[in-house]
Amino acid sequence: MVIGLFFYRLGILGYGMLVRLVSFWHIKARLWVQGRKNWHSNLLSRFTPQGTPVIWFHCASLGEFEQGRAVMELFKQRHPDWKLVVTFYSPSGYEVRKNYPVADLVCYLPLDTPRNARRFLDAIKPTVAVFVKYEFWYYYLRELRRRQVSVYLISAIFRREQAFFRSYGRLYRQWLLLFNGLMVQDQASVDLLAEHRITKGVQVVGDSRFDRVWQAATQQTKPLEKVEFFCTGAAVFVAGSTWPPDEEHLHPVIDAMPQNWKCILVPHEIHEAHMMELMSGYEGRAVRYTAQSTPEELRAARLLLVDQVGLLLSLYRYAAFAYVGGGFGVGIHNTLEPASCGLPVLFGPNFTAFREARELIALGAAISLCTKEDFMRECPLLMSDQQKRETMGRLAKEYVAENIGASQKIVDTIERELK
Repeated sequence: MVIGLFFYRLGILGYGMLVRLVSFWHIKARLWVQGRKNWHSNLLSRFTPQGTPVIWFHCASLGEFEQGRAVMELFKQRHPDWKLVVTFYSPSGYEVRKNYPVADLVCYLPLDTPRNARRFLDAIKPTVAVFVKYEFWYYYLRELRRRQVSVYLISAIFRREQAFFRSYGRLYRQWLLLFNGLMVQDQASVDLLAEHRITKGVQVVGDSRFDRVWQAATQQTKPLEKVEFFCTGAAVFVAGSTWPPDEEHLHPVIDAMPQNWKCILVPHEIHEAHMMELMSGYEGRAVRYTAQSTPEELRAARLLLVDQVGLLLSLYRYAAFAYVGGGFGVGIHNTLEPASCGLPVLFGPNFTAFREARELIALGAAISLCTKEDFMRECPLLMSDQQKRETMGRLAKEYVAENIGASQKIVDTIERELK
């Protein structure tokens, strides 16, 4: 174990040096470095516990934040006297949620070293710590255990290919024993942990993302005037969080849409060069969301290219079905948002790591598309068959509704331990 920790620490320090080197030309690496500059003095100037109990949530990035958000807000609702600290590892989460109003402090998590862990925990003095889904930082976990701070992993999901369960994974499995509770999404995770004699504090609570997307879909979508002009007299499908391979497969579908159909395209990357490339591919038929278009121009357009973040969930209210991007890369993006809006969900082939995608397909509420032929068969079929769309959409919404409640189970468990 000592040798394993030596290489772990060496790897952490090497990673920090590499990010600093890359930061000279890579914007996300630069944000990662700048966000941690003088972190200790900045933290002391921004946050003082003053004897108030503190709950600390750590999220790798934006996806994990959204997964834990319903839990954070429910806990604060029940315990308004507690202070809430939220940390991020990635700029992708911090830069979007650094002004999250429910939290008393939002900051980057310093690199995982023994000294950083001691100084960080000295500064925030947590009563409870919650790690969301992923992120297993040994020195923070060890220091929390030494201080007898209760620490939980929530909405976790375990798979055989993870390092914990490999032949070399004994060290990593020891880290899991540093948690007071492992609150997992499914029974398969419980069974896998049990195979390796990890049973203490393990329980199935479900996935708190369902609570968040259900809450957002039913309470936080908003009408968008430009989109309403664009949708006038037409049925619409939304392609959200798309990458270039998704867009390449969608292009023939958009070209072949019936006259009474339109598309709202929401790329994952909205930098100017990519926007210009997409516009050139649909010359004369597309408008950009941020352009000063007249109502007439919006009504005449066949494609609305959304070049602004934060609108996707509200856009789903205008859709008849949704395509979710990422399935031709590392994995699909959020399928629960369109499902919670009662939409049929389509996505690419790389979905098997996502339990909700597999279950939506099994229910008949989602379809995976692998080739351009798949796109040209299934999309026109959905456009022409309203009953099929309604059936798939109903099944999708019922699926989300049946899976809400994880946040309450998580908070209930934490509260029991506090008594």
